[in-house]
Amino acid sequence: MTQKKIDLDKIDLLNLHSLVDTNPVFYVADYQRGYRWDREQVLQLMNDIHQNPKGKTYCLQPIMLTKKECSNDFLEVIDGQQRLTTLYILLKVLNNRLKSFTIPFSIEYATRLTCIDFLKNIDQHSFVNEVSQIEESWSTIDKEVQNVDNYHIFSAFQTIHLWLETKKLDENIFLEKVSQDVKLIWYPVVTTESMNAKKMFRNINSGKIRLTSSDLIKALFVLQFQELRLPLSQRNQLKLEFSNQWNDIEKQLIQDDFWFFITNQNQINYSTRIGLLFDLVTNSTKSSDPYSAYTKYSEGNVPLEWMKIVDVFRKIHEWSTDEKYYHRIGFLVNADRMSFADILEMYEKYRKEPKSRFYRALEDEIKTFRESFVLENINYNSHRVLCKHVLLLYNILIFEKDFPDQKFPFDKYVNEEWSLEHIHPQNPQDFSQIEDVEFWLSDTKKILSQKHAKLEENLPVMDKIESFLNQITKENRSYSKELRESIREIKDLLEVEVATHKINNLALLDKTTNSKLGNGLFKNKREIILKIEGADQENYVPYATVNCFVKKHTEKDFLQNEFWSEADATCYYQSIKKIIYGEQ
Repeated sequence: MTQKKIDLDKIDLLNLHSLVDTNPVFYVADYQRGYRWDREQVLQLMNDIHQNPKGKTYCLQPIMLTKKECSNDFLEVIDGQQRLTTLYILLKVLNNRLKSFTIPFSIEYATRLTCIDFLKNIDQHSFVNEVSQIEESWSTIDKEVQNVDNYHIFSAFQTIHLWLETKKLDENIFLEKVSQDVKLIWYPVVTTESMNAKKMFRNINSGKIRLTSSDLIKALFVLQFQELRLPLSQRNQLKLEFSNQWNDIEKQLIQDDFWFFITNQNQINYSTRIGLLFDLVTNSTKSSDPYSAYTKYSEGNVPLEWMKIVDVFRKIHEWSTDEKYYHRIGFLVNADRMSFADILEMYEKYRKEPKSRFYRALEDEIKTFRESFVLENINYNSHRVLCKHVLLLYNILIFEKDFPDQKFPFDKYVNEEWSLEHIHPQNPQDFSQIEDVEFWLSDTKKILSQKHAKLEENLPVMDKIESFLNQITKENRSYSKELRESIREIKDLLEVEVATHKINNLALLDKTTNSKLGNGLFKNKREIILKIEGADQENYVPYATVNCFVKKHTEKDFLQNEFWSEADATCYYQSIKKIIYGEQ
């Protein structure tokens, strides 16, 4: 296979063998720290290369370089020194064992003069036979070269040798993988007086600069425009249009209300959100390699077509402006029923059919979700995630029903970390004041009284409650250990009689409000929620949750604001069932 001619001044994906003809010298300036990879980092690299299938690219993170002032032969390393040094040591070990090839690059240091010769001649040291001998062998080395940088170089050299000894693999094949399959993301930069190499290095290490797959892909597109056989004015116009479109897409994606209907809480750490579009187009959404999309573009596995990115974005934007599509896609993504990549794949399946066919497919997926459980059987203890997703769907659909021209706030669902809240308290033993226990028992007694009237029989737990309340006198207001034990017994009995963990006693609330409510009584929770909901604060109380605490669905004959009754729970359940299933 003919080796392509490389241009070290352009962004590229280069394997080590491609550097043979140019044989670059990597220069490590005095502002860089010395070599510091430890044994675990070295072994991780060796294992990654070994486990990577032969012929498949193993992509290292970007190597940022610039031409050293006053020297075209030296490339100053701004970022990537540790990776380059480890690769150099690896090649030195293999060369010592195989003695069959030329190492395609070298490394020079600005201030660590002893390191230059030590690294260059590292393969002249004898190999050890086990890890415990590394320190002993290091102690025999000339004291003049014993410094922390050389120690890490020596340790990496011996660690790589011992790894090869242990694996007993075909080292010629392994050398081919190192030379051909390990690839550097080659990222040359032009420095200026205001942004020299040292400032770039500091920005990278302080987190101000972090090259992403999207940054590298953007550069590929710019290079593509530059290489077109068109007049300069036309090329510049194409680059300007591309830049404007890129900026417009990023501005939209950075809006959380747009972003969180196509992604969920597991994807909020996309370094640049436009990266999702590249991952979608290159089928890289499931890859653990953050540079997967860039690798596919740079190796030609996926054509570099900007309009494909624009088309995907336009389709997302179209769905975002239609509440029906927005809500169904947002639910399927945020309930982890489908990824947005799955949504796009489904859309492609029905692309040539009437628009309604794709919408029916989305509805069918939600129908499959509804049919995956029996509403009356799910509970907080055994189906916590499912309960959350059921209430998410309920919130979306009732919001859509009552506010047909508005969009459900998926951004708040993710950013505010909505979770399940028990409407009627679940753990009375957590109360610190006997007054709260007394109120809770009074509420519970009222709930049971309703049930008792329907069953026309006495409930055993009622006697326990009466006995407990009789023990609380004006003189005895302490919440003693004995009383706590009695409450525990009452709670256990109530698990049978009161559906504390059923869906009709659960609502969604943001993390901050949930912590404010604690395990409080219904009337206290109600007071806090109504204050928050009416004060136009940053935290958003879900619409369906507000409905619970104002008892919007409770029949008029049963309305009261003191506690969450069985009638309240029943009416709430019927509302959930009607909204989700369309049943009366």
